[in-house]
Amino acid sequence: MNKLLILLALSFWQMPVSAQHDTLRQLSLTEFYGMVRNHHPIAKQAKLILERGEVVVSQARGAFDPKLVSEYQTKQFQGKDYYDVWDSYVKVPTVLNVDLKAGYERNSGQFLNPEHTVPSDGLYYAGVSVPLGQGLIHNSRNINLKKGMAEQQNLTSQANAVYNNLLLDANYVYWNWFETYQKMKVAEESLDLISERYDGIRESVINGDKAAIDSVESLIQVQTWRNELNKSRLNYQNAALQMENFVWDSTRIFASHPDTVWQKQEVLVVDEYVNFAISNHPDLNAMQADLLTLELDRKLAAENIKPVLNLNYNFLMASGNSSDESMAGLSNNYKGGFEFSFPLLIRKERAKLKQAKIKLEEGGLKLTSKSRMVTNKVFQSYGKIIVLLEMLEEQRRIVENYQRLLEGERTKFQNGESSVFLVNSRENKKIAAEMKLVNLEAEYGRAIGMVNWSSGYFASQLENMQAQRGSQ
Repeated sequence: MNKLLILLALSFWQMPVSAQHDTLRQLSLTEFYGMVRNHHPIAKQAKLILERGEVVVSQARGAFDPKLVSEYQTKQFQGKDYYDVWDSYVKVPTVLNVDLKAGYERNSGQFLNPEHTVPSDGLYYAGVSVPLGQGLIHNSRNINLKKGMAEQQNLTSQANAVYNNLLLDANYVYWNWFETYQKMKVAEESLDLISERYDGIRESVINGDKAAIDSVESLIQVQTWRNELNKSRLNYQNAALQMENFVWDSTRIFASHPDTVWQKQEVLVVDEYVNFAISNHPDLNAMQADLLTLELDRKLAAENIKPVLNLNYNFLMASGNSSDESMAGLSNNYKGGFEFSFPLLIRKERAKLKQAKIKLEEGGLKLTSKSRMVTNKVFQSYGKIIVLLEMLEEQRRIVENYQRLLEGERTKFQNGESSVFLVNSRENKKIAAEMKLVNLEAEYGRAIGMVNWSSGYFASQLENMQAQRGSQ
């Protein structure tokens, strides 16, 4: 009676149908990177940070823009024309802190200050202001320009860091998507084979060639892997949803699938990654930009210890003068002077200089420590790649050997020399080995992403994109 009930239950058992279709579009890792670079909001944010750096430098260069100035003053009181004073000039700052000036002055009035007395047609003048002491070599204008360039470098490093992290996250979700998809395919293919064997055992039980208990054990195997398939489909669905976070164009991840054939990726030698990291890693570049700013502060503090000595000379020429008179005016018609100041104790300036030196030394130590951490991270990531390659080759051989054991056990079972239990055991181990192989393949892809991230290689692609955009 029990045997009859088992047979009736087995006869009504329905097997799942695979939901995968061959019409899905294949999405490679390179193509996925391109989609992230071109459409992801964070990638666009990184480009905006680069533009901010350009604006900062442009703002600092504004300190050297020529300036047109016109000043006019007049006074009328109780019917008297006290004075009309009008002075217009162009002032041109230079990087060397030498200011050039040229203008026209025209003044009149009953009570005009004698200092402002000029010919009736006005007075032309051209002059120069030269700091011979403080500010000749380093001054606030050229220091601020260099600080602007350092800030641009800092902002570029920030943009590269944002982009570097974005592509690392994209790499991780892609290989997670790959891993869940491949495991789902392994589960589907395994369930198909297990179901086919179950159908054969059920037929044998119905025909009386096999014991009913064999069909029950085979059915448990089917049920187990049916649950595993549902679990793997759920994992794949969640991985695809994570992929959707990185796709901002018309591509639909659920209508795509990753590369189904794993391939070894090309990598550089470890020394090239290390050298690239030392020269291009965003964190190191940002710290170097900070050090440059601190060095500029030190130079300005050292410059401020010098005395202030500014010389001013303005050549004067009345409107309509002849060239001979103009040349004679170089020594006779001029306005000049100098300005001198120097604090006797210079305690404030010396303290600023010492503080700037201390900050610079602290920054250098931080950069040295960070450089060591970055290079060690590169070595660590690269070492993982080498080990994973060895493990992958060994795992493939393990899968092949498990397949041989399974085929041998199936042959023995068909000949009546084995049991369903042993076949299921061999099969489970073979499937577990295949799952492990898929995990190692995905882990290798993530390790490649990690070495690209740790060396800053991902970030260089943003600069290449900006260079290509600038050349267009």
